[in-house]
Order: sequence, then structure tokens, then C-alpha cells
Amino acid sequence: MRKLLETPRLQEWINLAIGATLFMAPWALQFTDLSEATVNARVCGLVILVVAGGALLSFGEWEDWHGIALGAWIMTSPWILDFAPITSAAGIHILLGALYVASEGWEIWKVRHPTLTS
Repeated sequence: MRKLLETPRLQEWINLAIGATLFMAPWALQFTDLSEATVNARVCGLVILVVAGGALLSFGEWEDWHGIALGAWIMTSPWILDFAPITSAAGIHILLGALYVASEGWEIWKVRHPTLTS
């Protein structure tokens, strides 16, 4: 388990999975009839995929801070875009947004504390 957690760029692979899951969530959880939730999931999922894919090629700390802001948006968007009463749409946004923030926070921590993670 420890070796897995030390895999270079593991967080980016996790972020790719989060982005793909968020992008496919409207179909998988059948909330495609909710335009705000569907568009938000697709756009945010696509942004995560593009940024995480780019980070696999070239690391930049800006990407992690951007990810925290985007994750906060994803978590709060059910209330801002008024689809919070739809539990499947709101739940997946909150869950994946929190996972994304945690993944990005983990990466920032690893960059700023390299001696503690090696």
C-alpha cells in the first residue's frame, strides 16, 4: 500500500478518474434532464480531464490550486445552480468535488513537504 501511495503522479491518475466519473455521471445516474446539473458535470469533468492530463505531461503547482478552486465550485454548485434537491446529481457533485479537493490538497502537501513523503 505504501508503494502505491508513493507512485509518481498518482494524484493525477486519481484526478483523471474523478474527471471521467463526473463527465459520465449524468448518464450513469440518469439526471440528463436537468440541464444545469448535466452541463456543470460535463464541463467540470472535462476541465478536470484536460488539466490532469496536462499535469501528467508537465507539473505546475498552479494546477493544484486551480483544482482546489474547481473542487470547491463542484461541491457548492448544487446550491448555486439550484439542483440540490435532486439527490443523485447533488450527491455526486459533492462527493467528487470533495475527492478532487482532497487529491489536490494531498499533492500540494507532497510538493511542500518532500522530506516527509519520501
